[in-house]
Amino acid sequence: MGRGWDHCTDYLRRVLVDVWGADLTLVEREFTLVGVNPALDEFTELAELLRKNAEEAGESLAARIAA
Repeated sequence: MGRGWDHCTDYLRRVLVDVWGADLTLVEREFTLVGVNPALDEFTELAELLRKNAEEAGESLAARIAA
């Protein structure tokens, strides 16, 4: 992940896990600026695949929590 652009994940992990003791699973994905930044247009197919995979991972986690 482009750590230079991700300004909140480490902070949230610190609060949720280290301070509150939450059992945290993160679903992260790359290329979230494809379609916004023209320099990333060549990665459109990859970005769509990564988005789909992240959504499926989130749905799977939600189903496990709900069960």
